Amino acid sequence: MILAGAATAPMRKLKQEEQKKVVILIPVLLRGGTEAQTLHLARALVADGYVVSVCCYYAADSVVVAAFEAAGARVERLVPGQSAASVRGLGLAHLGWLLWRYLRRVRPRVVHVQYMAPGLVPIVAARLAGVRRALATVHQPGTVYGVRARLLLRVASRLCTAFFCVSRAVEESWFGESAVFDPAAVGKRRHFTLYNCVDVERFAECASQVDRQATRHELRHGSGPIVGVVGRLRREKGHAFLLDAFRAVTLSVPEAMLLVVGDGPDRDGLRAQARCLAVDDRVVWWGERNSEELPRLYAAMDLVVIPSLFEGFGLVALEAMAAGRPVVASATGGLMEIIIDGVTGTLVPSGDRDALAKAMVSMLSDPRKAAAMGNEGRKAARERFPESAFRSAILSAYASYVG
Repeated sequence: MILAGAATAPMRKLKQEEQKKVVILIPVLLRGGTEAQTLHLARALVADGYVVSVCCYYAADSVVVAAFEAAGARVERLVPGQSAASVRGLGLAHLGWLLWRYLRRVRPRVVHVQYMAPGLVPIVAARLAGVRRALATVHQPGTVYGVRARLLLRVASRLCTAFFCVSRAVEESWFGESAVFDPAAVGKRRHFTLYNCVDVERFAECASQVDRQATRHELRHGSGPIVGVVGRLRREKGHAFLLDAFRAVTLSVPEAMLLVVGDGPDRDGLRAQARCLAVDDRVVWWGERNSEELPRLYAAMDLVVIPSLFEGFGLVALEAMAAGRPVVASATGGLMEIIIDGVTGTLVPSGDRDALAKAMVSMLSDPRKAAAMGNEGRKAARERFPESAFRSAILSAYASYVG
């Protein structure tokens, strides 16, 4: 009797682990908003007893990988030892075969696909590998893709057990209508909006404790206002429009400085643009920073600008709000669901240099209004987008679809 009980206990534990084994499939693990939200997903699942593995098939940043491992997730490269370029060159059929082979070996109960790139491949591989529960989260609006891509994603959503979008704007762009996730609606619809989140208290605490003057000294900046922009240096993030607008800002607020946090393929072109506009002496290119440094940098900023041409959610806006910083952002995508215009920030038409400049000058010229918006922004972030709300929603979704 005792021996039998001792023998069945490990078997029972193994069966429980099999029931809660989740694989998150993601193309890259770099320092971006999608990875930040995937980390929140991994933390929530691990805390609820799920056994989480994260499979990355292209590029991975060691700092980001370490953050996932610290959260209790196991990180695996689909093709260990090969460069991102070589894996990308394998072709979609080969990638699908590698994913199928990996999933057949790991045998998860649930696969959760992030990014939805490249297209149908991860979903089809999961289904062919016999995975019974396939979830997916899409982070970008369908308006930036062609008809074929939107059609493929609709097919992918039908192959999924459930399909999540990070904002109602994203869901509507792909499916024509949207609804925030509600357990009561499970079985009635296959796709939902499930909002991203931010660790509000971490940003708020840092903002209240950081030595702003020390950070300004590090930036070699005096008492003038600091305008900050955080994000990958790519066309869709709107840095080129921001530089044009900032040229106009310096005519009204000559002591202002622009702090650019991030890196990317457009770096050299943007630096050349700053020189042509004769504002290069007012711009600090701070490069890519890990997530642990961001609260300190937000705290040093007087204004955060998100000049995106399109945006699925707008995590930078939410982080800035959590830090109590006023925000000027493009009226596009999820940003319009995060920011209450005139209350927690100012929204301007996407790509409108003049409107962007006017909004920045207005905010910098009225510190009391800026501070009030920053305070309201923090309240909104705490009430609407805390980590606890995301954790509750995603675990409710897993309970509904996975059991």
